Amino acid sequence: MDWCFASSRGEWIASAVMAVPSQLGGLDATVPLSLPGPAILAQYLVFAVLLGGIYGLVALGLTMIFGVMDVINFAHGALMVVAMYALMTASRMSGVSPFLLIPLAIALLFILGVGIYRATIAPIIDAPQENQLIVTFGVLLILTSIVQILFGSDPQKLELGLGSFRVAGVFVPEGQLYALIIAVIALAATWLFLQRTMVGRAIRGTADNRDGAQYVGIDVPRVDMLTFGIGAALAGLAGAVVPLFQSITPSLGDQYLINAFVVVVLGGLGSFPGAFVGGLVIGFIQVFGLAFLEGSTYQILIFLVFILVLLVRPEGLLGGASDG
Repeated sequence: MDWCFASSRGEWIASAVMAVPSQLGGLDATVPLSLPGPAILAQYLVFAVLLGGIYGLVALGLTMIFGVMDVINFAHGALMVVAMYALMTASRMSGVSPFLLIPLAIALLFILGVGIYRATIAPIIDAPQENQLIVTFGVLLILTSIVQILFGSDPQKLELGLGSFRVAGVFVPEGQLYALIIAVIALAATWLFLQRTMVGRAIRGTADNRDGAQYVGIDVPRVDMLTFGIGAALAGLAGAVVPLFQSITPSLGDQYLINAFVVVVLGGLGSFPGAFVGGLVIGFIQVFGLAFLEGSTYQILIFLVFILVLLVRPEGLLGGASDG
């Protein structure tokens, strides 16, 4: 299954969608493409859930930082790229399975996130939001440039030998399945951390009312630092799973970031379940759009749905709903 290691974001799903008819026995040329059989429909459904889970994972760190700090982190995609190359390099040098090195990528990105916060965000946390946008965009350019200088711009991939398996006539690519499982575990772990720990409660309190949190003795600057670090660690987790199923380049994080912003706003700013619901919506639109629409027309559909949701429900699909 060559499409398990496509070279850019979404390319694996495009090649997989095109391969579905042959994988499932082919289609009669006289059957309109708009009327797929149940097996092909089920295959597209699997691809949509897998892709949506990946988008949801990418959006987790973004929505956490915005929900607590009201900061739109443009460097999120670059942080993902740092994790991608850190995981790949560590795996190649040590010979250790990249699955075992994922915690290392998470820890590295937490430390990097704390450093970025202290150096760039903390001094301007109370400044107008456009200042923070410019700063995080500058961090994006710096990190991406450093990665490109160190590793070059050619696509690279880990030779993991992952393929796919068949369940009830439907092919499931292993790399994307592992990524989905990790995404679900990350969502559950983050939710439990926020609900069941003192630090998590402090983060939630700061997100609800920053001034009120200060009045009751919460160290808001420290919470901000931890929040940015955790958001960067979640970006590291998202970046660490990407090499499991596709080639990577220094610009790959930016490509994920575009749809991740749509996912965050679509699901509801600051809502963790909303990030996954938004990811699934975008995943379904992209997969079925690639199957039944010309070229990249599905991107137009994504933004039409995005605009429609904002017109009908400006807070997003799950915005305002309790995460607890």
